[in-house]
Formats: sequence, structure tokens, C-alpha cells
Amino acid sequence: MMFRISLASTVIAALWLSGCSVPDFDTDAAKAKLEGTPVALSSEQVLLNDGQVDCGARTELWDAPNGNVARLEQKGRDLHFTDDVRLNDPEIHAPYIQVSGTFPVQVQNVDRLRDDDKGHKLVDVRLGIVIPQECFTAQPLPIMGIRKGKFTPDAPVVFRFQGSGKEWSLDRLMH
Repeated sequence: MMFRISLASTVIAALWLSGCSVPDFDTDAAKAKLEGTPVALSSEQVLLNDGQVDCGARTELWDAPNGNVARLEQKGRDLHFTDDVRLNDPEIHAPYIQVSGTFPVQVQNVDRLRDDDKGHKLVDVRLGIVIPQECFTAQPLPIMGIRKGKFTPDAPVVFRFQGSGKEWSLDRLMH
């Protein structure tokens, strides 16, 4: 009799817990998808700190800063930087540079996940690209999001995922 009660309790508990399964696509799944496969970026802006700007000049990724610009060199282009380093921008308040290419990313935070009206998932995320070069090994370079049509360090990046159930894939970066 005791065995039947125990077995019945186990079956009931298993059925109850199956209703509490992990959601099909949540912030953890979005983070895993983004970090699991390199992300293709085209003309995105990433932030640099002063140490990275100085290191980039020492390692000939770009020239030493001259006014508001540090001119990009071929070694920098080889790392998929695509424009000069910009400095002293009154709206950005930090050095930044443009990148294009496919990069591993590291997610700092998933701010928001929501459905759009076409069955996609939109994910607002703060993340950085990983560049395997001595100037950037300490931390990923944060990607700037867009607010009111302009790149800004304060805005998250919005990615769109497509799929259903447990099968979701990165569709594209939204702007």
C-alpha cells in the first residue's frame, strides 16, 4: 500500500512539474544563441576606452590621435575595423570606431524580450564584440545601439529572432 501511494505521488509530481517546464525562448536562450555563434555586423559602432586607443596606436592599428581622429591603418582593417577612430564627439563622450565582419560576442545583459506583430522575438541586449588582439583581450568592445536615428552608448542593441517552439535562430540586427 505504501509503495502505491509513493508511486502515485511521484507520478503526480512529475506531471505537475512538466507543466512548469522551461519556456521555449527566454532571455537565457537569447543569450546562448548570441554567444553560441559569431554574429555578422555591418557598419556598427563600438566603444573604445583611452587605454585601447593608446594600445591601438602603439600596435599600429591606427595612427596616434590627431585632434578628433586617429587614422586607421591596414593592421586595424585586418581586424575588421572599417573607419577611423573618432574622439571627443560631444554626443558620444567616448572614443569609438566602426566595424564590419563576423565576430564572437559576449552578452553583458538582456534588457528585454518581446514578441513583434509578425511572430518574431525582439531582444534588447547590451553586448560587446570579442577581438583576439592584445589591446582588446581584457574586455569585449561594447556595441552601441541606436536611439532617434543615432548611435548612442546608452541604447541597447536590438536583435530579431525567428522560429517557434524551441527552434529559434538569429534573424538579424535591427535598426
